[in-house]
Amino acid sequence: MSEQVYLRLIADDMLPPEIVDAYEYVRPVAQGLVEALSLDLGDAVSMLRDSDVAQYGGLEKLRAAGRANLLKDPFEYDTVELDDGTVLHLVDGDSHYVGSQVLLLDEVMRTTHGHPPPPEGVLVAVPGRHHFAFHPIMDHHAGTAVKALASFGIESYENDADEGNGPISPYLYWWRDGTLTSLTAFDNGDGTLTIEVPGELEPIMGPPA
Repeated sequence: MSEQVYLRLIADDMLPPEIVDAYEYVRPVAQGLVEALSLDLGDAVSMLRDSDVAQYGGLEKLRAAGRANLLKDPFEYDTVELDDGTVLHLVDGDSHYVGSQVLLLDEVMRTTHGHPPPPEGVLVAVPGRHHFAFHPIMDHHAGTAVKALASFGIESYENDADEGNGPISPYLYWWRDGTLTSLTAFDNGDGTLTIEVPGELEPIMGPPA
């Protein structure tokens, strides 16, 4: 059982409202995101319910197993350099748990390009279960990265949703010390998404256009 459990990052509306009470162990991660536990039997994947968690050893044990299995799950890594020299880091793959690797971003960064997250944190877009993108906040390139990652997140999320390919979130997030904060604001009036940069980051990246 423990070898088949994975930490899973999912949209907070993925769990059906009529049975959401069966998943009280699920942990909020950020606006629009929650962490759950997934049971992968190879030919079928399902979310564990509270009753399953209790039956199979408890939340602490299963979270530890899910984290260990996620660490071993394969993914591909690449970078893209934009015209102004801004570098975006891309993580993708066939696994259902690639997007969930955001939960282990510190480890992902150390194993891909060999550097831990900088003190200012990391910009992250996780549009779907098969991919995400990030940019360490270190200098003025973060301003360009904000716009590029915001566009990537929205466009990829819409594509994943249209294709039924496991969409997660169209939002842009700021990862810092293991905490994800949404930088995306939703306008209920016209349905548009805008980026709001926290004051402590503005001296580095400048206000987004």
